[in-house]
Amino acid sequence: MRAEQTEEGGGVSLAEEASRFRAALLGDRRSTTLANLFDYLFERASDPRPPKEIEVAIAVFGKSGTFDTSENSTVRSHVHRLRQRLEKFNAGKSGPRLTIPKGEYRLILSEPLAHEEEEEEPQSIEHASPFERMWTKQTAAIVLGLSAILWTLIFLSGASSTPLGQTALWKPITSNGRPTVIAAGDFFLVAESGADGMIERLTMDPAIQSEADLTSHLIANPGQAGKLHDRGIYRVPAVEAKGAMAILNLVSAIRPGNEGAEIIPVSRISQDRADSSNIVYVQYFSQLGTLRSPVLHLSGFAPTDDFNEIRDVASGKIYQARYAAGAGPSTSGGAAASHSYGIDYGYVVSFPGSSGKHDILISGIGDTGLSQMIKLVADKRQLDNLVERTGRGRSFEALYQVRSIGGLVFETKLLVARPLKTDTARNDAGGPDARE
Repeated sequence: MRAEQTEEGGGVSLAEEASRFRAALLGDRRSTTLANLFDYLFERASDPRPPKEIEVAIAVFGKSGTFDTSENSTVRSHVHRLRQRLEKFNAGKSGPRLTIPKGEYRLILSEPLAHEEEEEEPQSIEHASPFERMWTKQTAAIVLGLSAILWTLIFLSGASSTPLGQTALWKPITSNGRPTVIAAGDFFLVAESGADGMIERLTMDPAIQSEADLTSHLIANPGQAGKLHDRGIYRVPAVEAKGAMAILNLVSAIRPGNEGAEIIPVSRISQDRADSSNIVYVQYFSQLGTLRSPVLHLSGFAPTDDFNEIRDVASGKIYQARYAAGAGPSTSGGAAASHSYGIDYGYVVSFPGSSGKHDILISGIGDTGLSQMIKLVADKRQLDNLVERTGRGRSFEALYQVRSIGGLVFETKLLVARPLKTDTARNDAGGPDARE
């Protein structure tokens, strides 16, 4: 820290107050991003010109120079949160205090006003659910459209809520009395800096899906210690967000009165919630690292180092998504690809949890595979066919091949269906693997 300036007020320095506040801020492990923001504003405190919003976005949040601050309130929301933390820190204190003036991005030491007007700021993402802060207005509109399409398909197929809730996939969740959480997969973004130390881009890596993963990676690769950075940034891709919303609607319909159902990004699920609630995971297969989902130690499949692949552990066979245009499936939540022909893979798992809870994983290599599995788990006929192939047990896994032309799915083929190798699975199902 720099800026050893002393403001009026009995010799209390900005640096001294900043040091006290930063210690309080770092006491909350969830405030890493706010600490980075505070450090930046403190570093700029002695500058004659306060930083602009775009400068804060680039320096603190790793955004590019083309970042549109008029369409994205990331900086404003975090500054609002930081103001709230400062107000809490200053509560009950007399004399000069740290503040961030309204409408500015600078840190000062000022005397409190007798009557301060309430800030008219956008709702802070601190008060929104972790899932809500991932959304834009455009994403919300798309979600509503997908939900309408989903429930139209359910109605046309004649699958009422009660019969669907009695299928082998959904009955363990609808009948055990536990609250249900829809876990939306979120990618951990690694910030990469250039030779000048400035953040140049954000990247996703299947092997680095958390702060702990990044720390392990840097220990194993010390040469990258000054190039890769944790900025506390996670992102829920649009397809996973839409899928999670559709599954929330489905769970609410097949289990009326389940007020506990909610959507939470996977990285935000606490151990207590994971132990006490049914979890329905909605995430790309590449996200299923050992710290991201409990299913891998049960599954006969595993991700590879390639986002586009699923490996059958027993046979070693690799299932790879392929597209005629030569580009892999989108796992970034971007616009739908205009491939003329494509092959993707979808994956569904039902498995027991601790103390009577039950979990489901709905997954796919890419957007097409994941979206098709969202539709499949709402189709009673498809689920009845699946359970017949797995020996009518409650713990099973299934791999589907999904073929599309011009973005339209024309075939969803069940490739592998088998009971999971768990004690529960052995007790309620003994059928052999079913393959085509």
